[in-house]
Amino acid sequence: MAGVLAMALAACGTSPPETATSSPTPDPSPEVASPHEEASFDSVRMPNLVGLPSAEAWRQLGEIEASARLNLTSNWVKPRAVRCDARPGTVVRQQPAPGVLLRRRAGIEVQTAGLDLAAFRGPCEPARGDLGPVSGPDAVLARQFYRFAADPSLGAPFAPEDVWVGIEHGPRARTLAGAQLADLSAWTIDSAGYAERSGPLSALDLLASSGGYFELHPGVVRSCPSGEAKVPPELSGLRAVTLTPAPDTVEACMQWWGVTLFLDGEDLIRGVALRLGSP
Repeated sequence: MAGVLAMALAACGTSPPETATSSPTPDPSPEVASPHEEASFDSVRMPNLVGLPSAEAWRQLGEIEASARLNLTSNWVKPRAVRCDARPGTVVRQQPAPGVLLRRRAGIEVQTAGLDLAAFRGPCEPARGDLGPVSGPDAVLARQFYRFAADPSLGAPFAPEDVWVGIEHGPRARTLAGAQLADLSAWTIDSAGYAERSGPLSALDLLASSGGYFELHPGVVRSCPSGEAKVPPELSGLRAVTLTPAPDTVEACMQWWGVTLFLDGEDLIRGVALRLGSP
């Protein structure tokens, strides 16, 4: 069961979002059990997953299977397109509804929220989007860079020199300057052979897809599960901070990403490195 759930959840992160206009509420179900009906030894009631981060929802379903051994099947459908009304990576719909008595071989469908960047990038301003552990001026700078990733017209504190943009320590990289920095297409990097990805990658797209929820860490964070923390030679000696997703929305390494900002002595951005988790 755990393997079925894990594969389904990983697929959730790679499918394009679907457009929906309804608010994130659980689907109604005619099968909700009477309050007086008790679960038998081989059944359990469906928990309320709506609003939970995907990794926590997966954990709860896994615990149900481990304890009740119902041979449940799980389908994590493509994300529902949202704007700033829901946190990306959290559950917005489930079937069956909370309270339904799950029987053997019951089917469960879960849908999470996601941003369709072609339709909406933000920026969003979640009240609790700064998830630490770094705070203070670096957190302010990271938040400014997130806003830039969502809308480059907002600008960011870049150094006057060329800005290095690439993958990790530089197997693929380019330099940008001036008007290029506000051009989303200029940030795309060929990903062939990197982390089993098949298309161009963009640090701005990765960060914009967070909806403004991210963690900020000092230095270069190793990519999941055990990647390197090398620094591009061109950026050697610069201070670094790394933005990553929160662990509660990452169940598999394929869902992990990192965006490392390299800062000069005046805390201006001299380089941006994207990092991705591998299977």
